[in-house]
Amino acid sequence: MEISDQTSYSYFQYFKGLGLPIYLRLNLAHFQSDVVELFKSMKFEEMSPKEVTEMEEGFSKEKFSRLLTIEEATPGVMRQIGSFSDSDRFGSESIQPKDGYQVYRYRGLAMMLYAHSFKEWQMGCSEDFGVEATNLASRVVINRFLSWSLAPLGIIGFWGVPVDEGMVVMKPSDSNGEVVFIDVFKRWSYTQDGNKRIKNSFKLLKLDSSLKERSITMSGERFLTFLTAHCTYFSYGGHSIPVRQMIQSLCRNYEGHVYPLESFQPRTDLNL
Repeated sequence: MEISDQTSYSYFQYFKGLGLPIYLRLNLAHFQSDVVELFKSMKFEEMSPKEVTEMEEGFSKEKFSRLLTIEEATPGVMRQIGSFSDSDRFGSESIQPKDGYQVYRYRGLAMMLYAHSFKEWQMGCSEDFGVEATNLASRVVINRFLSWSLAPLGIIGFWGVPVDEGMVVMKPSDSNGEVVFIDVFKRWSYTQDGNKRIKNSFKLLKLDSSLKERSITMSGERFLTFLTAHCTYFSYGGHSIPVRQMIQSLCRNYEGHVYPLESFQPRTDLNL
């Protein structure tokens, strides 16, 4: 995308200070103020002009850099975003492979053009992106971007929330679009609460309303199937070999438990 006026763009980095080369760029004048709060809650921090200059100077040298430019969609693009297609029968999200790139669409909200061989990606979206009414969908879209960008770094995401034992794996609607990202090899987690070292006793929990006062350890096959179904990495042809290997590694190193829903206590806003 041709950028005529770089100074009109604000830049945000995921977990700034930790060395993760994942960035967002957008003109804030085109969006509601809620979008900044959304980014902050997802651990994107705004960059200073000096930090932006340093990032641009080293961007081409950093193998795993990703920059998503977010623009307000033109009327023509919004028609594409809002139109119905055969893939819509599977849900609001779809991916269409094109020659050399892929098109991700969240119907009614956003369309992203990306290719894993390119560092700069583009997204057009509704001016309501990030507002309260689209908060869940907006989180899903940004977490898809993060999932594709972090996977080459050995970091994989699952819909859910962190707990003392590890994490509760959920549907995106139940977690309000929240994700726990896990660095499989360095053993760190990245969540809306921050980043922390993963304990040897880390567990991935599934809530069950029929279970009372006890937890059950999942079998290896059931655990693998469960994590595969709740992984945030979304692709047209199914999970890639590296993604499947990361899931398998988690299943070998950690336990999956079925946990009684009645015993689950979600954190409050005061703990965020």
